[in-house]
Amino acid sequence: MINNLIQNNKIEIFFQPIISIKDKKIFAMEALTRAYDEEGNFISPIYLFDEAKKANESNLLDSYIRELALIKFSQYHEENKEILLFLNFESSFIASKEYDTFLLVVKKHNINPSNIVLEIKEDEIKSNDAIEKFVKLYREHGFIIAIDDFGTGYSSFDRLSLIKPDIVKIDRSLICDVNDNFINSEILTALSNMCHNIGALVLAEGVESQKEILKCLNKDIDIYQGFYFAKPQSEITEFVNNNIFALIDDIGKRYTENISTLINNKKAILEKSKELIDSITSTFNQKDIEHIPTLKNIIEKNNQLEAIYTIDYHTGLQKDDTIINIEKSTLFIPSKNNHDHNLKEYYFIAKNSSRHDYLSTTYVSKASGNICRTYSSIVQINNVQYILCIDIKTQ
Repeated sequence: MINNLIQNNKIEIFFQPIISIKDKKIFAMEALTRAYDEEGNFISPIYLFDEAKKANESNLLDSYIRELALIKFSQYHEENKEILLFLNFESSFIASKEYDTFLLVVKKHNINPSNIVLEIKEDEIKSNDAIEKFVKLYREHGFIIAIDDFGTGYSSFDRLSLIKPDIVKIDRSLICDVNDNFINSEILTALSNMCHNIGALVLAEGVESQKEILKCLNKDIDIYQGFYFAKPQSEITEFVNNNIFALIDDIGKRYTENISTLINNKKAILEKSKELIDSITSTFNQKDIEHIPTLKNIIEKNNQLEAIYTIDYHTGLQKDDTIINIEKSTLFIPSKNNHDHNLKEYYFIAKNSSRHDYLSTTYVSKASGNICRTYSSIVQINNVQYILCIDIKTQ
């Protein structure tokens, strides 16, 4: 089957753009395989590669496709020396001893190795030694190394230290519901931060909506690939002419609007939190803080307010038990009298900042298990300083 397709020129290369929104440009293109039978019917790439594997022709197909991609890419490389080409490498090819032949093919087509990104699906390769040798050889020749489909299947973090990728492609499964799935959102944040800390760019695969892209931009994802910008096309000019730069500009505009909204929302939360603190402190009588009236009514009247607790300004120890309006749990337990808050940001930042207050990012409350933010502020009661804290629900 594979030989017939090759001999009859039934395999061709399509390109899909990879976008840098903040740089407002096409950062790269990925080479994708398209094959057709004698009647012109489309052959699924998954079926094509499965059939090649059954016939022990994976390396033949892999090598043929990569050379086709290089031939097609070379014309764009002549016009634009900055644009990159992403190429997938089958695990069987990496595990073989033939992969050094690709160096000769690149040289034959006069393409700078630093313009080629080699995508590795590390979860499909059993041998660490094979990966290490492959990466070492191609990195020494100037190629860029990427890990594909990270965050799914058996992707392992120990391979990151082995491969030391230049680019990490985050799998679509983590992108598709990032707007509504808090856990996936936090995983994506952690992966983005980790990749940047090890010096790798982060690519969001399979983006299909503006909401997904905007959420990813908030998490500092660097580059994007997906149907939102363009489906794979046989020629790069087809997606350049398909208003792709208008889409980039629109996303950029929405992103700056969102940043402004986030800033204004944070200001609004701060102002409301200050008002709540003022209303709470106004309920205190002139006695010691241990004798303050119950604050349960304040929580019950405000659906966004989950907990109130007071910390001694000097010692960092909590005064009285946390006032909270939830059922008790064995896993999530509100802090009690004399609990030490010295290492909590809402204590030491409020205490030491020039503003004398602090608004945390969202986190899982150890008192309730809910997603919340903590606002803390220095208050004076009976001429004694305290840090008054309120936990605000965000979901």
